[in-house]
Amino acid sequence: MFAVRGRIVPLSADREVSKGELDAFAGTVWLGDDGMVTAITHGTHGTHGTHGHAAAPPGFEKAPVVDVGSSLVFPGLIDLHNHLAYNTLPLWTEETRDKAKPFLHHNSWPGAQSYAASVTWPAYAFITASPQELLAYAETRAIVGGTTTIQGSPPKNRPRDGWVVRNAEDETWGTHDTNLIQASTLTLNPEGLLKKAARMRQGSAFIYHCSEGQVGTVVAQEFHDAKKADCLQERFIAVHCNAIDPKDFAGWRRHGAVVWSPFSNLWLYSSTTNVPAAMEAGQTVCLGSDWGPSGTRSVLGELKVARLVSDENQWGLSDSDLVRMVTTNPGDVLARPWKRQVGRLQPGAVGDLLVIRAGPRVDPFRALLSARERDVELVVIGGRAQYGKPALMARAGRNGTATTSLSVDGEARAMVLTRPDDPGATWEWDDVVARMEVVRGHPMREIEKGRTRQEAAMASVYLARSRNGGRPVPQPPLRLALDMPTGLTPLGGLPKNLDEITVPALAGLSHDGEFLDSIVGRGYHGGVLDDLARFYR
Repeated sequence: MFAVRGRIVPLSADREVSKGELDAFAGTVWLGDDGMVTAITHGTHGTHGTHGHAAAPPGFEKAPVVDVGSSLVFPGLIDLHNHLAYNTLPLWTEETRDKAKPFLHHNSWPGAQSYAASVTWPAYAFITASPQELLAYAETRAIVGGTTTIQGSPPKNRPRDGWVVRNAEDETWGTHDTNLIQASTLTLNPEGLLKKAARMRQGSAFIYHCSEGQVGTVVAQEFHDAKKADCLQERFIAVHCNAIDPKDFAGWRRHGAVVWSPFSNLWLYSSTTNVPAAMEAGQTVCLGSDWGPSGTRSVLGELKVARLVSDENQWGLSDSDLVRMVTTNPGDVLARPWKRQVGRLQPGAVGDLLVIRAGPRVDPFRALLSARERDVELVVIGGRAQYGKPALMARAGRNGTATTSLSVDGEARAMVLTRPDDPGATWEWDDVVARMEVVRGHPMREIEKGRTRQEAAMASVYLARSRNGGRPVPQPPLRLALDMPTGLTPLGGLPKNLDEITVPALAGLSHDGEFLDSIVGRGYHGGVLDDLARFYR
């Protein structure tokens, strides 16, 4: 157990914590050994504490307190739409395509001339030759941006909650119920949708890529098919919905959630989800950063894009509206199947929090929206410090032997990263990157070696199972698949000669100059996304 003291922005629905959701105050968040928030106290309350602080709750008298001064303490950020398998890749465009003709919908761009070589093949190299390192890299990029829960871990042969951040689909909270949250990037047929509707009535949530594209295109039918199958329930989480007529949101009477990915929508289609229409119809709007080839590097960047798009369209969304799209909104949506509150700091909620560097008088919501990755000072997941400035990590009980070191925008950070095959051993960040660089340098050789390792390991598991006599058998090796609307296998297959595969340099962890420069003059956003750079000057 430990506590974080600073300027608290709890976004709490609990009136005993704050008068309203938008309050911020000097105080302390107390995190228990159970990974939950035990209490939140105000710094000006009472006379029993020292230096004007309220007394510690019972049992916390000797707990370490991490004092972050004027820095802001928010709930951890939630990214409700991503594809982690592709997050080593840079922004992609089809250079041979007419610059005046954005793609129509999600089935258009996977068939583009350069797509397979630029996106599918390098992603396949990593999922085959270094699946563990790939996920560690993608999750690290998420936590560097303040994310504590992310959706979009690739299909795999066994459940695996995150090594760095919480994976929404695989989190079972100790129940071993892997159906708490279901997801599909594939367009389902009526029978498949009916099955999902039944699961939602039983308590599951369903995250579904739905009607991604320009308004009025053929993919708008996906939303209507979901409606016919009775999927428009409160546990239905529809990703995108930018192709439907805005009035169709009103037909979703049992209010669910829409996940908005403005960067990706504008990059590919030159238009995005009608957020005001969704909100007016009562839907809960959340943000997702999507993926490397057409998205931001984390929801910390997506917040800024949402600000730009709202201003461009004169939607009037406030900074607090946008912040809630990565905290309370997805937190409340996930609480329905999870039966645990995330996205808010209040007693009994999950102990996920984010500390953002800020001065004592800044507006907290503008500060978070404007924050860069170097402003992320501490990230706590499940009541345990997972990432942050080395000094803060040490005060939270994470000393140098339990963390690995990395540099973000020239600043030192420490992160808890343990080896998948040995949870008691630290996995050095440099080793993760080094392994991926080996794959980059020799993709054909490493793909072939990866296939051989997987086949040998699976044969060993099968043999052990046939001879085990009831004894434990080895866990099968982690195997991943690519997830795209066109299917789990690479569209068009792999090249006959694997030596044709070229893997680009690893995309950075932050919204660095290389990323910002790659936006200008590319994509179909009409220059709107060029202004993202002003947040990073």
